[in-house]
Amino acid sequence: MKFGAIDIGSNGVRLLISRPLQEDSLKPEWKKVEFTRLPIRLGDDVFSTKEIGKKKADLLLKAVKAFSLLLDIYNVDIYRACATSAMRDAKNSDKIIKLIKKETGITIDVINGNAESKMIMNAFLHMLPTNNTFLHVDVGGGSTELTLIQENKAIVSKSFNIGTVRARENKIKSEEIAKLHAWLKENVAWIPKLKGVGTGGNIHKFGDLAGIPQAGFLKLEKLVTLTESIESLDLHDRIYHLKLNPDRAEVIDLAGRIYIDIFNRTNISEVMTPYHGLKDGIIQDLWERYYTKQKD
Repeated sequence: MKFGAIDIGSNGVRLLISRPLQEDSLKPEWKKVEFTRLPIRLGDDVFSTKEIGKKKADLLLKAVKAFSLLLDIYNVDIYRACATSAMRDAKNSDKIIKLIKKETGITIDVINGNAESKMIMNAFLHMLPTNNTFLHVDVGGGSTELTLIQENKAIVSKSFNIGTVRARENKIKSEEIAKLHAWLKENVAWIPKLKGVGTGGNIHKFGDLAGIPQAGFLKLEKLVTLTESIESLDLHDRIYHLKLNPDRAEVIDLAGRIYIDIFNRTNISEVMTPYHGLKDGIIQDLWERYYTKQKD
């Protein structure tokens, strides 16, 4: 069987098609069949005007049409499309979702920050050592999700309107930053020997640049060094010397600063990089629903 996930984020729009390598396990190993990422950056419009403009809406429709064709070509059995921060904030998201449904037959579910975080964690929780306490940090284009994890269980979570595209557009409110810092102080900062686990395209790229394997740990010192190094480069060098995609090159240092701020305030010295994101969580959730139904 093949499973598909469409992840409509504030920076990129992604399609992942995977198949389980073990059909008798709730947490199987996955074989990637197809992955496509398009840098549509809906947040450029939404965080400035509160709406998705016609050009971005047209690009999104074309992207979902293309994804629909790929789902068909690969004979995907089950799929789901989810949208996050930009679509949550856009005043005209309902109108665009209805149009996409009419043109492609694909229903887009706009999920809240907590649902987003839970789905991402479901893809990697089984990879975490049970004897450690972790702070899961997912920095996206429009929002940052934080979750305290103990014994592989989520204890408390919170979503903040802090993200890389918002930062690029100077649309992060000082009150939101204050709320994040207060939440960290109340829920996390006092915990000894806390470790981080980071998800999102930017922290994955930092891990890649540092040569960190899947489920390996990126030291905070290395994250700081990489962020400062990237900040010293112009866009051309980020693209051609570091081989970053243009949309990633524009925001990766902003993501680095968000992660560094959080880790410094919680005395986290290293962060695990599972290289999983919402797209992987969507597919794992679809599989678990299918697996459970088959067992009933």
